[in-house]
Amino acid sequence: MRFGGTPAFRRAVPPEELAGEERRLRRAARAATEDFLKHSRESSGDMGSELATILEAHGLIASDETFLSAIIEHMRRERVNCEWALAAVARDMAHRLELADAEAMRERAADIADVAREIARQLSGGDPLPERELPRGSILVADELSPADAARLDPRRVRAIALERGGPTSHASIIARSFGLPAVAGVAGLCDAVSPERPIVVDGDRGIVEPAPSKEKIRRSLMKVREAREKVRRLRARTAGAAATADGVRIVVRANLELTEEFPSIERCHAEGVGLFRSEFLYLAAAPQTPTVEAQLAAYEKLIGAARGHPVVVRTYDLGGEKGIGPAPGENPALGLRGLRYCLAHPEIFEEQLTALCLASRKGELRILLPMVAGVRELRAARAHLDKVARHVGLSTAPPLGVMIEVPSAALIADRLALEADFFSIGTNDLTQYALAVDRSNPDVSALYRPLHPAILRMIRLVVEAGAARGRPVAVCGEMAADPMGIGVLVGLQIRELSVTPLAIAGVKDSLLAIDSKRARALAEKALNASEASEVEKMFRALPQAAAAALSAERRPAARIHESEPAP
Repeated sequence: MRFGGTPAFRRAVPPEELAGEERRLRRAARAATEDFLKHSRESSGDMGSELATILEAHGLIASDETFLSAIIEHMRRERVNCEWALAAVARDMAHRLELADAEAMRERAADIADVAREIARQLSGGDPLPERELPRGSILVADELSPADAARLDPRRVRAIALERGGPTSHASIIARSFGLPAVAGVAGLCDAVSPERPIVVDGDRGIVEPAPSKEKIRRSLMKVREAREKVRRLRARTAGAAATADGVRIVVRANLELTEEFPSIERCHAEGVGLFRSEFLYLAAAPQTPTVEAQLAAYEKLIGAARGHPVVVRTYDLGGEKGIGPAPGENPALGLRGLRYCLAHPEIFEEQLTALCLASRKGELRILLPMVAGVRELRAARAHLDKVARHVGLSTAPPLGVMIEVPSAALIADRLALEADFFSIGTNDLTQYALAVDRSNPDVSALYRPLHPAILRMIRLVVEAGAARGRPVAVCGEMAADPMGIGVLVGLQIRELSVTPLAIAGVKDSLLAIDSKRARALAEKALNASEASEVEKMFRALPQAAAAALSAERRPAARIHESEPAP
């Protein structure tokens, strides 16, 4: 089946009829909003929490006055029908999102398209889409799957989802995870390659769709499904509690989030709050306008509520440069006007965000994180804006203000930053790229991207020591925090807070259970004196096995504790 879009036709409208077109648009937008919210209520619950949140967000977009005003302005300026104005404005907003650097931001262009399609459907009469009752055990193959389409599906009848469009952070992928279904998106030519009469295999782990598998392949795949379900069940049961190493050292594991639809995963994945919320999505979703203080406040309060008493760290807008928002990117946008630099150059945008954050901090433990900080001067400037806003909204004390350590200069002067920052969060992705002068997205040099390079470890150690000297918490929120070997290195470097994507939390906790912190610390001291990343990798490759052997020895009966043990 194919879920297609709704065509739009241009029609000239006399000035005296424009008011009637505006009324048509607003009626259609109200009806679309009601439909989205109705489906959201019907989709709520454990299995559909993300879908319900997505549909609720679509309802907010459909009723957003900024969105509607942009359509009405285009309609009056061009003197065209509302269907054409809707399509033009939606196309422009989607284009702005597609210019963003982050894939997740680019895929949010689908939100605008989904909402516009629903409003267009209402404009054409609002006829309900035909219901499709799938046989049990079906694999849904489509070119795309909107949240409204997903709301009409019964997840108990679907085994997997395979789509021609989208990616791992698209709404379809989020919805599939919400339903606990394997999914593969972005498979070109998929709909033409499959047939309803032939079975197919969807391998969500490898991101592969096999349109004509052999009988043996089908048998092995079914066995793999059963084994995977049992493995996930055991893993979740084992890691539902607080995280700790094999020798009992407590490690806090929080979630990295960038979409409001991901908020329910905080509780479901047993995260201890949010270690990084990438707030720029709120800005990009409101394009071409800036998000209002009220809209931001609602999002932050919802995030705090989802964290259920745990801390929430919100990173201020990381805009500009290669993000696709702001001035011309120049020859090297990653080193241009971006992150905190962009916010300080646009104080009105920065202070609006700080206002929403300060107001939201009344609802729970909220911390503010500054991206792309290179030195103390920028931190002081940001602190001045925060203190000003906090006084304006009546707070006696501003929320804690932290620095994201992703620029090498910040790592090297962490002791000076610790005098004025309240906490640190190390972004190992950018720190590695900047320190090693490697663009990991460039296939010619991506092999040189080595987070375990001794230079990176030394910078992490500098930050940890600076934080410890001033009592400033230090967390790591880059991909290194989700890598089993990287976790061992970080534990050895005395990192006690990790923040990862929600789906990685169970695996991180499981990796921690296999690490002996004392052994990791001894290896980390040696790693700091290594010459190459390969030497560090070799040192830590055997760490989990050594910890498992030590843990096994502790659990043996007393009469056998003197048996010879494997060498560490």
